[in-house]
Amino acid sequence: MNNCLHCGAQTSNPKYCSRSHAAIHTNQQAPKRHLTRKCAECDTLIPGDRQFCAVHGKRKADYRLLTVAQLKAKDAIKHPSYYRGYLNSITRLLNAHRPRVCQACGYDKHVEYCHKQPIKAFPASTTVQKVSGPENILVLCPNCHWEYDHGLLTESPALLGR
Repeated sequence: MNNCLHCGAQTSNPKYCSRSHAAIHTNQQAPKRHLTRKCAECDTLIPGDRQFCAVHGKRKADYRLLTVAQLKAKDAIKHPSYYRGYLNSITRLLNAHRPRVCQACGYDKHVEYCHKQPIKAFPASTTVQKVSGPENILVLCPNCHWEYDHGLLTESPALLGR
């Protein structure tokens, strides 16, 4: 019989009595590195998973006030093809308070945000709040979304009131 290197208990294993004791002992001997970096705006050291310090992170532009042109600009996003995904994430944030139930049929397993007026119909100077805000968004299941986009489902008072 051998003694566990972590707790000293007798074990038939050559070093440890359990996997958790092996992990604990190994992590104490060789702890993980906690990387730090400098804030993108100043020289303050911050955790490696962040880009801005507490002061500069709060000064970032409010995404609701961005215009469609600013959102499409290469400075706002990494690549032009990311535009739709970024706009979809903002749409989810702006409509997070709404119930996730289809406004047409009541389905609640999976819903999508459908723009009443298409995004391309807005001028480039329009704010994201107007394009993807609650007044231009319907919460629909995938089937009702397709029907709405193809003119089979109309925007009726019943659809809006549900």
